[in-house]
Amino acid sequence: MDDFIEKTKNMHLNGVVEQITVPFLITHGAGDRQINVKYAHQSYDQAVNSPKRELRIFDEPEGGTEHISIDNMPYVGSIIADWVAETFAELA
Repeated sequence: MDDFIEKTKNMHLNGVVEQITVPFLITHGAGDRQINVKYAHQSYDQAVNSPKRELRIFDEPEGGTEHISIDNMPYVGSIIADWVAETFAELA
């Protein structure tokens, strides 16, 4: 575990997200205990060159609050699929 922590301590999206120039959807569970929700907000704030950016935080009672929305994946997956379909329709 110490080796993993050492190798990943500088692993982040700072300096990368602002280079995104396509639509960008960020989803995050409000109760994610592995990756703090503040990083989702940070990525959204940095995505200044995306023509369409959206931040969707899943919380109770809808579910999807855990890491990768494992507690309600079908629901979250349908939200993501709808966003993708809507976004492609806007591009057409």
